Amino acid sequence: MKLVKMSIAAMVTALLAGCSGNMVVPMQEHASILSNADQAKQALSQETSCCAAFSEFNYVALPVGDTLLTLDGKQPSFQFEEGMSYFAAYRLPANTGNLAIKVASQVSKTVLAPQVIMLDSQFKVTRVLGESVFSYQPAHLLDNDRIEGKVFVDRSMPGNPAAETYMIVYTPADALSGSTTILHPAKAFARANNTVEPAVPDPVIPHSPWGLVQIVVTDMAKAQGIEAVFKPEYADKVAMSQPATTATAAAVGGTALVATAPSKPAPAMLSETEAFYHSQIEKAVKGGDIDKAMQLVNEAERAGSTKAKSVFVDAVKRSQQK
Repeated sequence: MKLVKMSIAAMVTALLAGCSGNMVVPMQEHASILSNADQAKQALSQETSCCAAFSEFNYVALPVGDTLLTLDGKQPSFQFEEGMSYFAAYRLPANTGNLAIKVASQVSKTVLAPQVIMLDSQFKVTRVLGESVFSYQPAHLLDNDRIEGKVFVDRSMPGNPAAETYMIVYTPADALSGSTTILHPAKAFARANNTVEPAVPDPVIPHSPWGLVQIVVTDMAKAQGIEAVFKPEYADKVAMSQPATTATAAAVGGTALVATAPSKPAPAMLSETEAFYHSQIEKAVKGGDIDKAMQLVNEAERAGSTKAKSVFVDAVKRSQQK
């Protein structure tokens, strides 16, 4: 029972950290993709562009949940603004709430430095997400060393042609000459055990046009209260490769494509009521009923609580320490 509770707590903590997926990426099965950057670059140098425009791409439906993308010589290539690159093109899930999308490029002997282009239903670019969104994250729990970024997609414009509909994953050609320095495993072990870190150099991993990319899509409207607990913000660096649109201008200004009227703040919650919610949240977490706990957080915040979220997080942390 203790192990079950710890697993649930770890999962929720990962969600609070940014919708981390539960897939264990099969690195060994795809070792050849991440073994030789020079070989991958040589293969790319012989490729030609598959298409003349984004509208000609073959967009594959991206499901809610986990998707493992193998980006190698079997994928199509295109002459992007930065140069030639292999790519994968996706159509975002329809009939959903707001989407939280994690894109994590796995690190081995090489790594792909990811970049994402978001497009509306008319194949016009709304956002280009690169270095401002993606950064190196050291291995933790089920996650490998990776270059990871998180994208929040606002679905508040159903039927609007400017709503983001498609996503392209690739690596910009100007990133291929770079590298990423990762945390040495011995140092990671020392940090996890609160011991002195050894004086060893951190590995430097060359960038490659090939990569193994984990994509995790969460429908926040169906995630049992996650939208109230986890409301991601993105600092998107918008680099337009096509003329600016109304949707683009809105995206530059903030985290939502369409501004919404500020909601009326809830009245202050009575201390007795606040205490009741806190006790019920802690009770639900202690009993392993995380869904109920998150629903209670959502309900308490709507009623005016300002502390329910921190009580939930503290309860999860305590459950992990048992």
